[in-house]
Amino acid sequence: MKVGTPFGEFPFEYRRVERRPGGVAIVGSVAGLDSSVVFDSGDARRAAKVLAVPAAVGLVLLVATRRR
Repeated sequence: MKVGTPFGEFPFEYRRVERRPGGVAIVGSVAGLDSSVVFDSGDARRAAKVLAVPAAVGLVLLVATRRR
């Protein structure tokens, strides 16, 4: 995975996934610096809303092709 910064794109090398209070963290390094990305319950709700429409379309297409 690459991370975009004002200084360019750098690879994110992940090491582990941690449970944290209220969320989940992906821990790794970016350009040699220890970094983490934390996903909380609000992120999960936003992702569900964003993915709901494509998932619904996929389900409709799957059902339509199975009925033929």
